[in-house]
Amino acid sequence: MKITINDIAEMAGVSISTVSRVLNNSKPVKEEVRKRVIEAIKQTNYRHSALASDVNKSESCLIGVIIPLYIHTVLDEFIIGIKNVANFYGYDVLITQTDGTIESELQHLQLFRKLQIHGIIFTGTPIHKKHVDMIESTPCIAIGQISSLPSIPSVHVDNIMAAYEAVTSLIHKGHRNIAMIRGTGISAVGEERFIGYRQALKDAGITMRKDWVAESGFSVEEGMSAMDSIAAAGSLPTAVFCSTDLMALGAMNYLLDNGLRIPEDVSVFGFDGTYMSTIVRPRLSTVEYSDTEIGMTAARNLFKMIKGATDIPQHTNVTHYVAIRDSTH
Repeated sequence: MKITINDIAEMAGVSISTVSRVLNNSKPVKEEVRKRVIEAIKQTNYRHSALASDVNKSESCLIGVIIPLYIHTVLDEFIIGIKNVANFYGYDVLITQTDGTIESELQHLQLFRKLQIHGIIFTGTPIHKKHVDMIESTPCIAIGQISSLPSIPSVHVDNIMAAYEAVTSLIHKGHRNIAMIRGTGISAVGEERFIGYRQALKDAGITMRKDWVAESGFSVEEGMSAMDSIAAAGSLPTAVFCSTDLMALGAMNYLLDNGLRIPEDVSVFGFDGTYMSTIVRPRLSTVEYSDTEIGMTAARNLFKMIKGATDIPQHTNVTHYVAIRDSTH
C-alpha cells in the first residue's frame, strides 16, 4: 500500500502542513513534534512524490550520493532522509557504493561529472584535494565528517562531544579502567570518537592505556577480534566504549562466549543508537541520534546551494542523546 503524506501526519498525530514543514524545514517545529514526524517517516520508508513549485519539471533533476559499501550500518537511514527531501523537491537520487578508497570515490565522482548531476552528498574518506578537483563547482555536502573547506559544508553528529559524554557517564558510575574499540583510520568513527574518549579520561585524571585501545572494522566479527586483543593485554577493563553499536555487539559476544557477565564483570557502551541496540540482551547503552535527520538536513542544505544560497552553515550538528541501558552499571 502506498504511503501518503496524510498517513505520515496521522501516524505522528500532526497536521499535513506540519509534516511538510519538517520535510522542507520551512518553519520552526517543536523538537518533540519533529521527532515524531521523523520516526513516522523512518518506520514507513515514506517517499514524497510531490514536485516543489520552483522546480522545472521538463528538466532532468538528479543528485548523486556516494557511500562506502558497509553492511548493516546507519547508511540506510541516511538514504531515507536524503530521498524524502529530494523527492519533495522533485529530484531523483543516484546512489553509488564505493570500496572505501579514494580511488574508487574518484571514479564515482567522474561518473557524476559525465551525468552532469546537480549536486552531490558525499559519505566517505576524509575530503582530499583530489575530491575537490573532481567535484569542481558542483554543489556538495559531506556527511560523517567535519569539512574545513568553505565550498563543501558538512552535516553530522558532534562525535567528539558525544563520545566525551558517553565515557564521562561511565566515569560517573565509578569506572576508572575503561578500554575503547575504535574505528580504523582517520575517519570520524576512527578519530573523532577516540578524541572524545581520550579527553574524557584526561579530564577525570585517568591515564589512558594504549593496550586497551584496539582498532576494529565495521562488523560484529571484527569487534569480537578487537575485544580479544584487549583481553590479551592482561587484566580486563571494567568497561569498554565502542565507536559503533556493531563493534559493541562484537565485544559483548566475546565477553559472553568467555563466561563473563555484562555489566557485572564488564560494562559495554556503543554509539549510533541502531535498532540492534534495543533488541540485544542486555540492552546496549549507546549514543543515539537520528540518521534520517542527518540525511534530511544534508539534502535541504544541498538544495539551498543548488538554488544559489551562500549562507549555508559550514558544519551542522544534529541532536544526540546518551542512552543508558542494561549493558552498563
